[in-house]
Amino acid sequence: MKKLLLFMSQPEANMDADLTTLGQLGLMHINPFQPAKDDSIDHVEARIQQLEKALSVLDEYSDQTIHASGNLLDYSKEERGEIALLEKVLDTHRLHRDLEKQLKELHKAQSWYSTWGNISLDDIKSINKNGVSIKLYELADRDLKAIQAKSNVKVIGRSNELNQVVLISEDAQLSLNFQQVDFPDISQAELELSLSEKKTKLYDNTRLLYQLSLQKSLLQDALLERNHRLEVRNVQYGGLSFHDCVRCWEGFIPEDKIDNVVETAKENGWGYVIKEPRAHEYDKVPTLLRTPKWAHKIKPVMSFMGLVPGYDEIDVSKVFLIFFTFFTGILVGDAGYGLIFLLITLLVHAKQKFAKSIEFGLMYTLSVSIMTWGVLTGTYFGAEVIANIPFLSNLKVQQLASFGGDNLRIQQFMFLIGAVHLSIGHIQKGFKYINTVLVVAQVGWIAIIWGLYFMVNKMVLSIEAPEFMSWLFIGGATLVALFSSPGQPILKGMLSSLGNLPLNVINGFSDVISYIRLYAVGLSTVLMASSFNNMAIGDGITTVASGIGAVLILILGHGLNMTLAAMAVLVHGVRLNMLEYAGHASVEFSGSEYNPFKIKK
Repeated sequence: MKKLLLFMSQPEANMDADLTTLGQLGLMHINPFQPAKDDSIDHVEARIQQLEKALSVLDEYSDQTIHASGNLLDYSKEERGEIALLEKVLDTHRLHRDLEKQLKELHKAQSWYSTWGNISLDDIKSINKNGVSIKLYELADRDLKAIQAKSNVKVIGRSNELNQVVLISEDAQLSLNFQQVDFPDISQAELELSLSEKKTKLYDNTRLLYQLSLQKSLLQDALLERNHRLEVRNVQYGGLSFHDCVRCWEGFIPEDKIDNVVETAKENGWGYVIKEPRAHEYDKVPTLLRTPKWAHKIKPVMSFMGLVPGYDEIDVSKVFLIFFTFFTGILVGDAGYGLIFLLITLLVHAKQKFAKSIEFGLMYTLSVSIMTWGVLTGTYFGAEVIANIPFLSNLKVQQLASFGGDNLRIQQFMFLIGAVHLSIGHIQKGFKYINTVLVVAQVGWIAIIWGLYFMVNKMVLSIEAPEFMSWLFIGGATLVALFSSPGQPILKGMLSSLGNLPLNVINGFSDVISYIRLYAVGLSTVLMASSFNNMAIGDGITTVASGIGAVLILILGHGLNMTLAAMAVLVHGVRLNMLEYAGHASVEFSGSEYNPFKIKK
């Protein structure tokens, strides 16, 4: 990446056109000098909110089957038609909500009359004017004892398991210690007429919104234009202004795109300065990853975890994908589960609405990995009887088998995976320093990693270590001590490296042993599946009820086990890549993604 300082003349009309050209070029990642603040930005943001609100309203009615009658104004032919359409939609929607509220109140009044009967509100008001107060209540049976001694309280009916009670008194302030039922504000005759009127208005309003939805493309175009305008304004006011004549921006461009930027700058009369970013600016430089197409599958996982390598860090996406796929197969490790994941992926993939939001290539890859490891270990829904079918039994590797395999060898294999994984991290780090003596220090670390591998085998699995193990430590430590600090005097550099070496070796030991989690989690998945099988059909199925119960246990049990296995992939599969491997590759994921200012043409 190259650092770019870009200068443009200040007049706003020209600047809009120039910034649009820059956005259409789509190459400059801009680091704002200041927060973008201006009244025009607030105005555009408010209009965007209105447009989004109007479109969400029209989306509710665009799928309704309503007969559209009458001639509606074609807003696309009107001056500022998108604003007129916007205001019409929002006003109509407000009226629609008001009508719904009014209908809700009318239905409450209708429910009141159906409960209390045909009561004349005029008569009630007349009685109240003559000094007699009438109040209504609904009481549960247990509350009737509290009113039995009151002569002015009568039970006049029963509805919805509640007693309808009336209090008659010349004292308007007198009341019962219960929730009072209010009289409606509208008479029954007026109620029916008002209900009919409001329903008609609501239908007409709904039909109008449906008709307006037929023109929503006008609002969609307006929203795109306002979003474009907002991007331009944010870039404009994020730059520095000099004497209201020139405005400047700082950013970064890919090195192989310099000619494109220079050509565009000359065509439009822009000033520019292009230079190499300094070391202290690396935290500002965005990371542009150009990974092979096959490695793009891992991008959703890394984006979800917020993993972006720093500008001066190596790209780990290829190794991340390979080992994440491998780890997923081991952690789930059941061919039956892998088949279910594959079928679910096929079904979801068939739904076009998910095509852009899910990386199906990754899902297919992980499903196949799970199935492959399940076949190699002879694991099919945790059922040993299926694994013993001759055809399937011939496909498994006996030493790795979940049933009857060599647990010692399986654990040793997990440590081997760890040693390989961590060694790759040091190899990649070595290639980063291929033209310096630091690459020799990475060779030393690789030797130490394999020495730790043999030590872990001996201490954890009681497997005898080879005689050359100690030489791996001695040789590796020597290379690390001599070549880790080339910029310092040799003695000072050696002392500094040796001072850090013990702690780093201990960390390396814990990193290698950490890969045992693959064995432990994979084994727990198999044991849980086997336990659910035993719970469901261990004692046989003798009745219809036991058969139904067995089916439910199998479905719920294996469903839970698959969910836990998927969670284990996110926890352990990502962790081994993000912490252990990335730590040895010196990748801290401290970068920010290259995100150029881009406007569609």
